[in-house]
Amino acid sequence: MKADPVIRLLVVDDHPLLLSGLGLLLNAETDLEVAGIADCGDKARLLAQELQPDVILLDISLQNTSGIQLLPDLLRLSPASRVLMLTMHEDQQYLKAAMAAGASGFLLKKCLDVDLLYAIRLIMRGQIYIHPAMMPDILANTEKKKISPEEMLWQSLSKREQQVTLAVAMGHTSREIGEKYFLSEKTVSTYRARAMTKLGIDTRAELVKFVARQKPSLD
Repeated sequence: MKADPVIRLLVVDDHPLLLSGLGLLLNAETDLEVAGIADCGDKARLLAQELQPDVILLDISLQNTSGIQLLPDLLRLSPASRVLMLTMHEDQQYLKAAMAAGASGFLLKKCLDVDLLYAIRLIMRGQIYIHPAMMPDILANTEKKKISPEEMLWQSLSKREQQVTLAVAMGHTSREIGEKYFLSEKTVSTYRARAMTKLGIDTRAELVKFVARQKPSLD
């Protein structure tokens, strides 16, 4: 029986004790490997480009920068990576900002054990992970604003994923999209595949119909 491929991780956090603990926890799993550790933005950018990790564990609060501000740079340097945000803050604004910037998951630091392992494996399957403690507020806001399930799916995409998805639905080629947004064709394909996985869509025809229902603008 063929073993599952190992998920390579880049951990970005400026707390030495936490980094040490995470390393022990993650490397003890047969399908996980900590490929790199960074304690600042500059090192995180360097390692993201060099390692092209499968998953980046990114602390929201870093010295001299914010993980949310750093996130777009990391995805630009390693577009196939999925990013799981780690934070102590149970704040909807952090969650919204992280997901809008392209995060695939949001986990509270008080639960860095089984929940972390589950979240990593979940986002590697192309799904979104949001810590259960955040869900009551999300559901309350959804009910208040009467957001449809499809709209929630659309909003779960990062801005770049939305832009690429919309352009694909409008019939633009990967080369044309890349030229417009200064991306390689391979990166465009990565964003397209990631968005379609999140939306649960398999064909371009389905994608066109889905986007038409959202009535988004191409900016």
